[in-house]
Amino acid sequence: MDVTYENGITAIRIRFVPSFPRFSKRIGLDHVPELSGVAEELFASASRMLIPVSIHRTAYIQEHQSEQDIHRVTVEGRQFRGKALGALDDVHRVFPYIASCGNQMESFDSCSVDMIAPYWLEELKLQALMQARDTLMHYVRETYRLQRVQSLNPGSGNTDIWPVEENHGIFSLLGGGDAAGVRLTESSLMIPAKSVSGMLFSSIKHYDSCEHCEREHCPDRRVPFTHRL
Repeated sequence: MDVTYENGITAIRIRFVPSFPRFSKRIGLDHVPELSGVAEELFASASRMLIPVSIHRTAYIQEHQSEQDIHRVTVEGRQFRGKALGALDDVHRVFPYIASCGNQMESFDSCSVDMIAPYWLEELKLQALMQARDTLMHYVRETYRLQRVQSLNPGSGNTDIWPVEENHGIFSLLGGGDAAGVRLTESSLMIPAKSVSGMLFSSIKHYDSCEHCEREHCPDRRVPFTHRL
């Protein structure tokens, strides 16, 4: 793990160690065994090239506001608005962050390997993103001696929970995302696509966006839907 500090932002880069059994299962390789060589070549390339990265900093909430179901928090002069922000009612310190699979394979010509390879590469990028995010959460928990670290993410769950447009505020707190090699488009999408932004926080209350998300067939669901915010 390589940790660097610049302008109040901590960047963490790690060695990517993907799981071939998970990769094989997720892409259904057992149904196309004749493409095993292609899959192994792509897996080896991603293992060698991708460098998962996360950046974060410490920030403080200056003001909490609530009106009906909509909550607002002001973080260093930037106001954020959404139903999910009620999870921050008893919180004063947050950790704005960006985690990404790394941009090393954005120009990789996987089509030259096989037509289906771009879809397979997305699965490997997802593994890299998960490793970046898990490493970040562990680092924040250990560094700041927190019992539990939770995450709020714009665009996670139903569109009205915390709108994806709120990504612009997160990126502004993190110098535009350059330290992570992540770019935010005008439509609030991140490039590389396998990236996530949000705020980490510690609270006695529990929050998980999956509990309020009605997407029935989400492959990454952590807990069952309980109720809509």
